[in-house]
Amino acid sequence: QARSGSPFLRSLVQADDKKAWDDFCWGRDLIDLVVDHPADFTDAEDFVAVLKKLQPRLYSIASSPRAHPGEVHLCVGIVRYHTFGRKRGGICSTFLADRVGPEVKPRVFVHSNNAFRLPPDGTTDVIMVGPGTGIAPFRAFLEERKATASKGRNWLFFGNPHRATDFLYQEEIEAYLADGTISKFDVAWSRDQKEKLYVQHLMIQKGAELWKWL
Repeated sequence: QARSGSPFLRSLVQADDKKAWDDFCWGRDLIDLVVDHPADFTDAEDFVAVLKKLQPRLYSIASSPRAHPGEVHLCVGIVRYHTFGRKRGGICSTFLADRVGPEVKPRVFVHSNNAFRLPPDGTTDVIMVGPGTGIAPFRAFLEERKATASKGRNWLFFGNPHRATDFLYQEEIEAYLADGTISKFDVAWSRDQKEKLYVQHLMIQKGAELWKWL
């Protein structure tokens, strides 16, 4: 606001109304701000100086190192949408989809989560729940359970909008069902029927058996 001198931005800041601020910011980025409320920048370096550094994007590893030695698989949903007269795209997902090539290699690092792992005892039953957060880590878990010949049962809950377009790793999952790697599979296609169906609805429906597994 100080750089643009915009009366609208000044009133928005002075009102200290969080909802109004959130409503204004939703679907916009800095380019929208500069276009709609031109600001005074000396040069490109002056403009870049007000930007925050991009934060790293964290993706679950979608593969077991035992199943794919020397490789790491990712399952990335490409974010593309249109708001306020401009096409938008997820920063990292479109980078991976559109700009990574032989001459462009992304920098990566491994971030571990000690609270999210398979049990060390392969005979322990495992319930995996992906309520819209993605199938990626459970694909890795299933590969690991198969590669280590774990005897414990595996129950997978998974949700996505449409079976026709969002049944990720369908052939692999069907093969796991056929060979017994997956003992039970419950999937919620939330938009394939009139009433929205989510993973939590399936868990309530299967509550008695779920409790027995626990």
